[in-house]
Amino acid sequence: MSNNEEQYLMTEKIMLYGSPTCPMVSPVRNTLDRANVAYDYVDIYLNPDGRKRVLEINNGNASVPTLSFPDGSTLTEPNEAILIDRLESMGHTVRARTLIDRVQVIFEFPVIFIVGVVMLAVGIYNGELTQIVVGAIILALRLLFVLKRRAGR
Repeated sequence: MSNNEEQYLMTEKIMLYGSPTCPMVSPVRNTLDRANVAYDYVDIYLNPDGRKRVLEINNGNASVPTLSFPDGSTLTEPNEAILIDRLESMGHTVRARTLIDRVQVIFEFPVIFIVGVVMLAVGIYNGELTQIVVGAIILALRLLFVLKRRAGR
Protein backbone atom coordinates (compact mmCIF):
# COMPACT_ATOMS: atom_id res chain seq x y z
CA MET A 1 0.00 0.00 0.00
CA SER A 2 1.38 3.42 -0.95
CA ASN A 3 1.72 6.26 1.55
CA ASN A 4 -1.11 8.12 -0.20
CA GLU A 5 -3.45 5.13 0.09
CA GLU A 6 -2.56 4.63 3.75
CA GLN A 7 -3.09 8.34 4.49
CA TYR A 8 -6.50 8.21 2.78
CA LEU A 9 -7.57 5.19 4.81
CA MET A 10 -6.49 6.92 8.03
CA THR A 11 -8.31 10.20 7.36
CA GLU A 12 -11.60 9.07 5.83
CA LYS A 13 -14.37 8.21 8.26
CA ILE A 14 -15.51 4.70 9.03
CA MET A 15 -19.27 4.17 9.15
CA LEU A 16 -20.45 2.24 12.19
CA TYR A 17 -24.01 0.95 11.97
CA GLY A 18 -25.61 -0.14 15.21
CA SER A 19 -28.62 -0.04 17.47
CA PRO A 20 -29.07 1.05 21.08
CA THR A 21 -30.18 -2.44 22.10
CA CYS A 22 -27.12 -4.28 20.78
CA PRO A 23 -24.56 -5.03 23.49
CA MET A 24 -21.81 -5.52 20.90
CA VAL A 25 -21.86 -1.90 19.70
CA SER A 26 -20.26 -0.41 22.82
CA PRO A 27 -17.10 -2.56 22.70
CA VAL A 28 -16.66 -1.74 19.00
CA ARG A 29 -17.08 1.99 19.67
CA ASN A 30 -14.61 1.71 22.53
CA THR A 31 -12.03 0.07 20.25
CA LEU A 32 -12.51 2.77 17.60
CA ASP A 33 -12.14 5.45 20.28
CA ARG A 34 -8.95 3.84 21.61
CA ALA A 35 -7.54 3.96 18.07
CA ASN A 36 -8.58 7.61 17.78
CA VAL A 37 -10.39 6.75 14.54
CA ALA A 38 -12.80 9.14 12.86
CA TYR A 39 -16.16 7.42 12.51
CA ASP A 40 -19.84 8.19 12.16
CA TYR A 41 -22.37 6.20 14.13
CA VAL A 42 -25.68 5.41 12.43
CA ASP A 43 -28.56 4.04 14.50
CA ILE A 44 -30.37 1.69 12.12
CA TYR A 45 -33.60 2.08 14.12
CA LEU A 46 -33.66 5.83 13.45
CA ASN A 47 -32.08 5.97 10.01
CA PRO A 48 -33.92 4.05 7.24
CA ASP A 49 -31.03 4.55 4.78
CA GLY A 50 -28.61 3.15 7.34
CA ARG A 51 -30.85 0.14 7.92
CA LYS A 52 -31.11 -0.41 4.17
CA ARG A 53 -27.31 -0.29 3.85
CA VAL A 54 -26.87 -2.85 6.66
CA LEU A 55 -29.41 -5.15 5.02
CA GLU A 56 -27.52 -4.85 1.70
CA ILE A 57 -24.17 -5.60 3.33
CA ASN A 58 -25.48 -8.55 5.34
CA ASN A 59 -27.66 -10.33 2.75
CA GLY A 60 -30.96 -9.16 4.24
CA ASN A 61 -29.94 -9.46 7.90
CA ALA A 62 -29.96 -6.43 10.20
CA SER A 63 -26.75 -7.59 11.88
CA VAL A 64 -25.00 -4.98 13.98
CA PRO A 65 -22.48 -3.72 14.62
CA THR A 66 -21.56 -3.43 10.97
CA LEU A 67 -18.60 -1.31 9.90
CA SER A 68 -18.05 0.11 6.44
CA PHE A 69 -14.49 1.22 5.69
CA PRO A 70 -13.31 3.95 3.27
CA ASP A 71 -11.98 1.31 0.84
CA GLY A 72 -15.48 -0.22 0.57
CA SER A 73 -14.77 -3.28 2.70
CA THR A 74 -17.00 -4.19 5.64
CA LEU A 75 -16.94 -6.09 8.93
CA THR A 76 -20.02 -7.44 10.66
CA GLU A 77 -20.07 -8.26 14.36
CA PRO A 78 -16.27 -8.30 14.60
CA ASN A 79 -14.54 -9.43 17.74
CA GLU A 80 -11.95 -7.10 19.22
CA ALA A 81 -8.92 -8.92 17.76
CA ILE A 82 -10.30 -8.82 14.20
CA LEU A 83 -11.20 -5.15 14.50
CA ILE A 84 -7.79 -4.25 15.93
CA ASP A 85 -6.06 -6.14 13.10
CA ARG A 86 -8.16 -4.26 10.54
CA LEU A 87 -7.45 -0.86 12.14
CA GLU A 88 -3.73 -1.59 12.39
CA SER A 89 -3.68 -2.63 8.72
CA MET A 90 -5.02 0.87 8.01
CA GLY A 91 -2.11 2.42 9.94
CA HIS A 92 -3.89 3.11 13.24
CA THR A 93 -2.48 2.26 16.65
CA VAL A 94 -4.98 0.93 19.18
CA ARG A 95 -4.01 1.75 22.74
CA ALA A 96 -4.48 -0.90 25.43
CA ARG A 97 -7.77 -0.97 27.34
CA THR A 98 -7.75 0.81 30.68
CA LEU A 99 -9.95 0.06 33.66
CA ILE A 100 -12.08 3.08 32.74
CA ASP A 101 -12.54 1.67 29.21
CA ARG A 102 -13.73 -1.62 30.66
CA VAL A 103 -16.14 0.08 33.08
CA GLN A 104 -17.48 2.30 30.32
CA VAL A 105 -18.25 -0.69 28.11
CA ILE A 106 -20.13 -2.37 30.96
CA PHE A 107 -22.16 0.71 31.82
CA GLU A 108 -23.09 1.30 28.18
CA PHE A 109 -24.79 -2.10 27.94
CA PRO A 110 -28.53 -1.48 27.54
CA VAL A 111 -29.47 -3.83 30.38
CA ILE A 112 -27.53 -1.72 32.91
CA PHE A 113 -30.08 1.08 32.57
CA ILE A 114 -32.88 -1.38 33.33
CA VAL A 115 -31.01 -2.75 36.35
CA GLY A 116 -30.50 0.77 37.69
CA VAL A 117 -34.16 1.71 37.28
CA VAL A 118 -35.35 -1.53 38.88
CA MET A 119 -32.95 -1.16 41.82
CA LEU A 120 -34.09 2.42 42.37
CA ALA A 121 -37.78 1.58 42.08
CA VAL A 122 -37.59 -1.46 44.35
CA GLY A 123 -35.56 0.50 46.87
CA ILE A 124 -38.09 3.32 46.93
CA TYR A 125 -41.00 0.88 47.16
CA ASN A 126 -39.39 -1.10 50.01
CA GLY A 127 -37.84 1.89 51.71
CA GLU A 128 -34.38 0.30 51.38
CA LEU A 129 -31.75 3.03 51.33
CA THR A 130 -29.03 0.67 50.08
CA GLN A 131 -31.05 -0.28 46.98
CA ILE A 132 -31.91 3.37 46.34
CA VAL A 133 -28.24 4.38 46.54
CA VAL A 134 -27.06 1.48 44.35
CA GLY A 135 -29.75 2.20 41.75
CA ALA A 136 -28.90 5.90 41.75
CA ILE A 137 -25.17 5.19 41.38
CA ILE A 138 -25.78 2.81 38.48
CA LEU A 139 -27.96 5.38 36.71
CA ALA A 140 -25.51 8.22 37.40
CA LEU A 141 -22.57 6.25 36.00
CA ARG A 142 -24.57 5.21 32.96
CA LEU A 143 -25.54 8.85 32.36
CA LEU A 144 -21.93 9.95 32.81
CA PHE A 145 -20.65 7.52 30.18
CA VAL A 146 -23.48 8.28 27.76
CA LEU A 147 -22.76 12.02 28.04
CA LYS A 148 -19.04 11.35 27.61
CA ARG A 149 -19.79 9.41 24.41
CA ARG A 150 -22.06 12.16 23.07
CA ALA A 151 -19.45 14.82 23.86
CA GLY A 152 -17.20 13.13 21.33
CA ARG A 153 -14.94 10.74 23.20
